Amino acid sequence: MTVSSQDTLPLRRPIRVETITLRPVVVDVVAEQGDLAAVATFLGVASAEVLKASYSLSRNGERLKLEGMIKASLHQNCVVTLDAFPVELNVPVKLDFAPEAEIAALARPSEDDEIDIEVLLNEEEPPEPIIDGTIDLGVVTLEFLALALDPYPRKPGVAFSEPAPETAAESPFAALLQLKRGE
Repeated sequence: MTVSSQDTLPLRRPIRVETITLRPVVVDVVAEQGDLAAVATFLGVASAEVLKASYSLSRNGERLKLEGMIKASLHQNCVVTLDAFPVELNVPVKLDFAPEAEIAALARPSEDDEIDIEVLLNEEEPPEPIIDGTIDLGVVTLEFLALALDPYPRKPGVAFSEPAPETAAESPFAALLQLKRGE
């Protein structure tokens, strides 16, 4: 979830980790009307009308657990007709956060570890880093929303049909072929 330059993101909602308690805290993220154009540009969509997210944050020691839902109303451009059409998205979000030092320790192999490549489909995702005691719910919202977008959106009811083949122009050698047949 690392974005190269978080300062240029159109939606920022930093939360200090020490404000989160063991009891779940509900945090809402709502994009202001002025931010929606920048969000649409960032996501590569025609327009964004509504962007709301509701998260439940709870703490377990140094770790944080985030669960919630993102609701967005936007317009995407159809890849067939290039017309903008409305899209409603409801994106579930579930993440764990841990201090950077803990993540670095988990990632560092020990001398006794063997290098063994195995794909584990049911393995949990590693936790996201807590950077400088802060997590940014704006970054989480933008990332999950971007991943939920259809990369090749089609307007409902539109199907791609190949253009009819053009009749080939008559070759100059066609006349020679007819002369040869006429002999």
